[in-house]
Amino acid sequence: MNLARHRTHMATSSIANGNLPVSQPAVSSGSAPLVSCDERIFRENFNRLPFEVAHRFSGHPLFELSRLVELANEITSRNDPHRPHGDAYCLIGNPSHADKALETSKPVREVRETIEQIEKANGWIMLNHVERNPAYQKILEDGIADVLQLAGRQVKNKIKWFESIIFITSPGRSTPYHVDRECAWLLQIRGDKEIHFFPRSNKAAVPDEELERFWAVDNQAGVYKPELEDQSMVFMMKPGTGTHIPVNTGHWLKNGNDVSISMNINFVFHDRLWGNIYKANHMLRQRGLKPTPPGQSAFKDAVKGAAWSAMQRVNGAIKKKPYQPQIAKEQNERIFKQMEGRW
Repeated sequence: MNLARHRTHMATSSIANGNLPVSQPAVSSGSAPLVSCDERIFRENFNRLPFEVAHRFSGHPLFELSRLVELANEITSRNDPHRPHGDAYCLIGNPSHADKALETSKPVREVRETIEQIEKANGWIMLNHVERNPAYQKILEDGIADVLQLAGRQVKNKIKWFESIIFITSPGRSTPYHVDRECAWLLQIRGDKEIHFFPRSNKAAVPDEELERFWAVDNQAGVYKPELEDQSMVFMMKPGTGTHIPVNTGHWLKNGNDVSISMNINFVFHDRLWGNIYKANHMLRQRGLKPTPPGQSAFKDAVKGAAWSAMQRVNGAIKKKPYQPQIAKEQNERIFKQMEGRW
């Protein structure tokens, strides 16, 4: 076993063999947290390196396939989706890392049919902003609050909004290598799944130039490098476990032999903290300069973030598009009010 994977195994085992059970009972009315982790491990690695958490969403009736069909019906019929092309996405096929574009997106009206046939559909379904559904709102906001309590009060001013995403995946299907903008916790609810991480500190695997293109122009800018696979951190996820995915961490996933249901709890940070700095660096690099990567100069990061944020506000005013949707503001207020008695 290579060193990187050995370290990951030891980190995972330290949680599983400690006070946090890997497989916890389904959600009940008790006071136990929905998401839990050793506080030291959480604080040391938060938004830096992947680590394992435990959760209690597995076995809850809201996450059974029949209920997810109902949820998909509501999400696909929204008149005001959070995402411009709708809050549901469905892909059929099993692409490699190199031919992500070969995946076939199905019309959202077929999402329900794909869920009902998920065992044989070779599909991948993404249901976005599940927390907007009244049946799911309370339980998901409680889970978000548990993660916030672990993160600490200092994270409050960094957050633009929260979101929950449910993924439904056919047996054996892979999700190709990609990078996410969100600071996430992926919670495994049904089935087994392995996830391979390439931390952003590994510049050979996750170069700054790729991250700049990712934030500025191309969601698929991340390039999988098979020769570096032995440097990946690999977690084997089962129901009741989850992993933290820091911003800009490259990763890919392989589903087990059963239908997989998993859920992201996402912290979406203000653009000035990550996106605007990378967008500014992309523009500078296009002009032949060699910009300083984020995190090396607080002053330069602040200037780039503020300048791009000002441009963003002007563009938003012209397009009459709010920086933060009203529904997100209301959710933030509810969650932060809940945190007043916990921080």
